[in-house]
Formats: sequence, C-alpha cells, structure tokens
Amino acid sequence: MEHEPSAYDQEFTFSRIAMVQRRMVWDYLDGMLAAPDLRILELNCGTGVDAIHLARKGHRVVATDISPGMLRIAREKARQMGVEDRIMHEQLAFEDLRPGRWDVQFDLVFSNFGGLNCIDRNHLAELVAPIAAQLKPGGRFVAVLMPDRCASETVYHLLGGRWSDAFRRGREEPVWAALSGTGAITWYHRPRQVIELFGSHFRKVALRPIGLFVPQARLEHRLGHRDRLLKNGAKLDRVAAHFPWSARYADHYLLDLELRPLDRG
Repeated sequence: MEHEPSAYDQEFTFSRIAMVQRRMVWDYLDGMLAAPDLRILELNCGTGVDAIHLARKGHRVVATDISPGMLRIAREKARQMGVEDRIMHEQLAFEDLRPGRWDVQFDLVFSNFGGLNCIDRNHLAELVAPIAAQLKPGGRFVAVLMPDRCASETVYHLLGGRWSDAFRRGREEPVWAALSGTGAITWYHRPRQVIELFGSHFRKVALRPIGLFVPQARLEHRLGHRDRLLKNGAKLDRVAAHFPWSARYADHYLLDLELRPLDRG
C-alpha cells in the first residue's frame, strides 16, 4: 500500500527529527558525492527531497517510485529548486527493476528511509542481481533500512505499558506501520541478513546507526522542539557509527555495499 504524499511529507520531510536523521545520511553520502558528475539511481524516492540534494551536488539522478502521487510532487519540487534538468522521474515497482532497463550504468544506487522494508526477505533477495547489473564496476549500493530491533522504540512502549508493541520489530510476520492515518505493511530486516543476501555480488563498506540516540520521527510532537536533545543525539549517533553492531538497535541503519569485481575464473 502506498503512502499518501501529504502524510509522507508531514512525517518525513517537514519533521525536524526526520530531518536530523536525513542529514546524517547526507553527511555520509557527501563523501562519495565529491566525485564529479555521478550517475545515480534512486529507488523509492518519495517526494524527491534526496534526489534534489543529489542533483544540487552536480549529479544526474534517475528517481523512481511506485506512487504517481509521490512522483508528481517530486517533479514539482525539482522544478521549484531549479534542478529538473538533472533529475529524471520514473514510476517503478521493485519487481520491475530488471537488468538492462536503462542503457547506462550507475555509479550509485540509493534507497533511503525504509523503502526496502516494504518487501519481505525473499523479494529483497530478488533485487540483488538487478541492482548489481545496473552498477558500474566498483559501484556502490547505499540503503537505509529499519532493523528488527530498536532500543528507543522498545523503551518508549515499555514505559507506556504497551508490552505487545515493545518488541514488535522482532516478529517474523510483517507489521502494520502507521503513518498519519494511513500506513504500510512493513518487514524489519536484520543488518546481518541483508549483508548475507547481497554477499554474492557485494562486499560491505560500512554499517552505521541512523537514529540510535536521535529519537524516532513519531515523537516529533513531543521532542521535535528540543534542539539540544536533537543536537546531542546526532553527536552520539556519530560516535556510535564507530560500532557497527549498534546499527541493529537504531531506528534505521545505513548499509554501504560495494560491487565485487567480476570473477573471471
């Protein structure tokens, strides 16, 4: 089920907490974006905030999403920001991602904030070869997903006496994740399992927490105005980035994978 664009913007674009988490992702990406004129494929682009950031860094982006409503808003945002000539928006479901779909190869394939949590482990495994086929030699796949544990979410629900919700991410079955009156079926993927799924074509470059100490976006109404808490949380998240094991217990985690060289026998 696709999100309503207005609900998505409310919780993941205009939310101060979500923007702190997003800037953590951008800070990581900006290291590889220093190279000139990269070709980037974005999966689940939503309303286009990340694509605009990538385009403003001087790169060419193919921004894809399954939702026509999301893409409509993304195109308008790109036009308003003056980068519509550097972004091509295209409707794409994950199952339609096939080798040879585009006549170019990409330097980076990027998926932000849980888009890949909308599919189960078997469907995620089916994306490995198509993503690898779209990349240049040495290309990178950077994904931000939700893990099967979240320390802050567990504490939040335990303090509220919601015992059944405290450990919901660890269940084998998918979970309904609410979003401003709508929502989506969500699978929570353990970092180690994703690394193993992609291991046939990729090697791990980095794994780091996004939102271990920065609170969840759902707490915007309670904590979004607390600048010092958000600033200190971001600092602690940067420290935690030196401990990859901590990524499993954050709200999200960033996984950076590099395409392996071809085995030429």
